[in-house]
Amino acid sequence: MEWYSNLYMGERAQKKKRLIQKVESGKTPVNTYLITLPFGNKNQLEIIPVRNLRFWYQKKQCPRIIGLACGKDEAAELVGKIAEDVLKKTGDLEIRRYFEAET
Repeated sequence: MEWYSNLYMGERAQKKKRLIQKVESGKTPVNTYLITLPFGNKNQLEIIPVRNLRFWYQKKQCPRIIGLACGKDEAAELVGKIAEDVLKKTGDLEIRRYFEAET
């Protein structure tokens, strides 16, 4: 798995100290979501439940992880925060291009 160096984390996710370690070790904490670069070419970001990583083929294909959240609402809020930050830094909403350029 490739984690963004300045990983965005929701408030509840930050309180769970070992959440990243659990995900890395293959555990699937309930109600935990990853914000990732998309698999396809059309989307800017994707919200993926951590439980989807249980399938070996998705672990090998997991795109770069930009954020980590506890709950769908927190994940949606985090995507909004990411979009806001990218807009402030670049003046546009080409979120995917911004994170791809940072690799």
